Amino acid sequence: MPVFDNLELRFVSLKNKPCSRLVRVCLRLFFGGLTFFIAVAFPFLPSLALVIGAVALPVTLAYPCLMWISMKKKQDCESGAVWSLNLLLGSLGMALCVLLVVAAVWSLANNGLHANFFKPE
Repeated sequence: MPVFDNLELRFVSLKNKPCSRLVRVCLRLFFGGLTFFIAVAFPFLPSLALVIGAVALPVTLAYPCLMWISMKKKQDCESGAVWSLNLLLGSLGMALCVLLVVAAVWSLANNGLHANFFKPE
């Protein structure tokens, strides 16, 4: 849904008018077709799934804590315990993500990448 909302936002900002039902259907068909093409054209993506997941993991684990720290100053908090906890969790999340990226690249190096374009096996 965020992808569809983003596509609709781009359309509305370019055309300066609301999306009709036909435009929404066409945008969703376009995005579905694009993802289907990528799935068919790049069948080796499951080999890269570990790396892609490890790179995307900080969005869930670390960035919310670090964003909270950037919004709140240590002086603004009544106790520095919450600020310190967020700093600890954000740092721990980033360290875990770095370890996962290293492990995913190590696994990819050991197993190899079998790239067969347009030839599913």
